[in-house]
Amino acid sequence: MQNLMTSTTGTLRFPVARAVEAEEFYIRPAEHRDAAALSAVEREAFPMQWPPTRFSREVTRRRTSYLAAARELPISDYTGGPFAPQGSPRDSEAGRGILSRIAASLKQISFIDGLRGAEAPRDYIVGFVGIWFIADDAHIVSLGVRPNDHRKGLGELLLLAAFREARRYGMREVTLEVRASNSPAQALYDKYGFREVGLRKRYYIDNGEDAIIMTTPPIANVEYAISLDSLARSHAVRWGHLLQPAT
Repeated sequence: MQNLMTSTTGTLRFPVARAVEAEEFYIRPAEHRDAAALSAVEREAFPMQWPPTRFSREVTRRRTSYLAAARELPISDYTGGPFAPQGSPRDSEAGRGILSRIAASLKQISFIDGLRGAEAPRDYIVGFVGIWFIADDAHIVSLGVRPNDHRKGLGELLLLAAFREARRYGMREVTLEVRASNSPAQALYDKYGFREVGLRKRYYIDNGEDAIIMTTPPIANVEYAISLDSLARSHAVRWGHLLQPAT
């Protein structure tokens, strides 16, 4: 029989089906104290992104929502330092040119600066999604997952959480940009009804790549809402996480 864990006060925790042993992930609002951990996730998920996000500012902005995908924190996770970066800038950028190495070094400085005065983590953040609410549009500005936690359904779980936030704020549609070369992400967004509506030429600073603009149909549309809730249930069956329909 499945054992379902339900929500706890102050945490947006989705019930987790435990028919088999699996890591238990949940979604919660990101806080100011999470800034260093979010920066660590960003460095791992987007090693060439520039400039780095100032999470200490972003998580406190009005009409903005940052959500973290996390799991409980075994002490062993932080052996050797709480938010240790994966390798040095010189190692990760070897052979990519002097400008890339300089940019990586500046990111490292920014990352270390973000650790100063950081509080001890309360859980282990494996991914995040950031949403800006502009007029009646929920704009997903970033969605990233640590490479070691890929293929666990976390990107899709964060996307579902973004839809729930869009519903909660009464948004009409959800919009995002995706790299023209990122076929797996485009396939996921297509699954959730996003359609290409435009192109931002040379949008990404690191390599000048184009960004495809994708937008959903009106999310309050009955057919789309039914489809979205069906996808959430399918995700729960496959990965053991259940995202309740928004009210």
